[in-house]
Amino acid sequence: MSTATRARVADIMTREVITLNHNQTLYDSRELMGVHQIRHIPILDEDHQLVGLVTQKIVLREAIKIAETHGSDQLGHRMGQIPLADVLQHDFKTVTSDTPLVEAGKLLLSRRQGTLPVVDDGVLVGIVSHIDYVRMAIDLIEAEHASAS
Repeated sequence: MSTATRARVADIMTREVITLNHNQTLYDSRELMGVHQIRHIPILDEDHQLVGLVTQKIVLREAIKIAETHGSDQLGHRMGQIPLADVLQHDFKTVTSDTPLVEAGKLLLSRRQGTLPVVDDGVLVGIVSHIDYVRMAIDLIEAEHASAS
């Protein structure tokens, strides 16, 4: 069995996950995405349980609706009035930190989901995205190239 087939999500996941509360607003998510250069934010409830995801696609979709209805000059104000609970994505898959990377990668591809929250025993412990897989691929290619030299 190769190292790649034994690798687990814990080997590449981001452990310091940026989250928001479901009572925060669409404006909050847009700002956080911009500051941290991220496209997915796990949304937690008052008990710190994962209740959904807000994605860049959701933020853009809602911004377009607001701009078309109220004009772009109202964008920030109107986004600040929309609770994340009203727009978050409920239909998403999660994985555990022990999930094999091959299985998680196949799930990302088949679901066309840009990220998978990592939940162990009901607690959000990390997040793994297609970017983590690209980084891993680059590392493997560089290691292979270095060993061939």
